[in-house]
Amino acid sequence: MKPPETARPAAPRRRGRIEKHLGPVSCAIGLAVVIGLYALRQPLILSPFGLASLANVSVPLALAAIGQTIVLLGAGLDLSIGAEITLVNCFAATTMQGSPLGIGGIVVLSLLIGLGLGAVNGLIIAYGRVEPLIATFCTSFIYGGAALIILPRPGGTIPAGFANALTGNWGILPFSLVLLAAAVLLAWIPVFRSRLGRFIVAVGDDAESARVSGLPVRRVEMTSYVLAGLFAAIAALFLAAETTSGDPTIGSIYTLNSLAAAVLGGVALTGGRGTAIGPILGSFLLSIILNALGVFNVSAFWQDCIEGLILMVVLGLGGLRLLRGGNWLTVLRQ
Repeated sequence: MKPPETARPAAPRRRGRIEKHLGPVSCAIGLAVVIGLYALRQPLILSPFGLASLANVSVPLALAAIGQTIVLLGAGLDLSIGAEITLVNCFAATTMQGSPLGIGGIVVLSLLIGLGLGAVNGLIIAYGRVEPLIATFCTSFIYGGAALIILPRPGGTIPAGFANALTGNWGILPFSLVLLAAAVLLAWIPVFRSRLGRFIVAVGDDAESARVSGLPVRRVEMTSYVLAGLFAAIAALFLAAETTSGDPTIGSIYTLNSLAAAVLGGVALTGGRGTAIGPILGSFLLSIILNALGVFNVSAFWQDCIEGLILMVVLGLGGLRLLRGGNWLTVLRQ
């Protein structure tokens, strides 16, 4: 007997649910394996200090990856997220010590700068109708240049109290994980449990259908970049606390790494599919793998080669899925 018409979409929906959760589950398994191998070589990594060290290494990338994920869910792309991190990091490092605004004032101002940088990207892309790939590639140079003007070489000072508040630990609980959880609870969950989050996913899934349905597509696109700028600023503040200084090159690794972490965590480069936990697990997996290379006495040259190979494979696999729907510029325009 011929099945009813309404039964036909069940398989694609089921496949979509499987693909959505495959990334996070795979990352969780991979993370357990990598930490186990790491502990065999360096047992102290399972001590409170060792776990705090792993968390401190991984959290900045996790924050950047969450920001990147918000943009990717809307079928966008942010190649300036590393430069945003650098600019906010340099600003905080040069102004926080002895500022009349106090530490709290500089933190708030840094977050506002991140929001502003994201808003610039959003305006250019959503209202200027410039491709995300091109727009954020160009703004990355502008933001990076501004960071060099603020801080031409590594330096600046971060108060010890602020650094300890973000990078210390309470027993076996690293404060960095508290920061990450707070960022997710206060920013990600309220957004993606609201209409805005559903709008971002709808725009990423099919921007034209969303527009026909009456969704404010341009406003949604812009908002996704603003939120990405916020998470970039949080990552920048954490890096400032971790290094107790600023560096005009500190964010350079986070652009491609945040993309790779998001893809590892199951976020689709075509938009419309992804979770919060996936990019976080992907970030921890990628960061710990790269950190473990030194423990296993891999030379610096081969560390760079392996990192490049990992990024190539991960982004290549994500790109293959993307290209099924058209070329990069065609897909990312939506």
